[in-house]
Amino acid sequence: MKFVPSVSTALGLLLAVPPIAVTLTVLVFAASERAGYMPLSDGPPRNLAEAAGMADGAAVLRMMASGDDPNRVMPIRPEIISSTVRQVTALEAAVWSRRGQLVRLLDDRGAIVGGTMRRELTCLARDIGTDEVASYLMPSGDPGCEKGQTLERVLARSRSTEPER
Repeated sequence: MKFVPSVSTALGLLLAVPPIAVTLTVLVFAASERAGYMPLSDGPPRNLAEAAGMADGAAVLRMMASGDDPNRVMPIRPEIISSTVRQVTALEAAVWSRRGQLVRLLDDRGAIVGGTMRRELTCLARDIGTDEVASYLMPSGDPGCEKGQTLERVLARSRSTEPER
């Protein structure tokens, strides 16, 4: 006796292919995430500045506890803040995250040292238009910023360290 597939068997097999393909795709995606490859995300922060730019408070605390310096200029990936901002301190990145709580957290941990640093961060906050952060950093009033100067300094730092093309 020879098996001859009927039209309904062929149609059933044809209808089973898309759900099987979707299931296999989801399994491959889950396995890659489990292995540490995150195709649909920026991935974990690579340093303290990236953690601050991503507003990942837990990573910021963990990296500071392991001795990372929030005042050291660090390289960041272009997707963290901007393709034009590639070299920042964790404090500058925290301002860019526009999260007042993160800036307060760094301040509470002693990362903001002195009036000059507070003024520079306030000027950056004003340059990028994050009033909540600027008000926290300098609630007493105007820090006397020249509009755009602090932002330009950070951008110039990033331009000076770009690789040759």
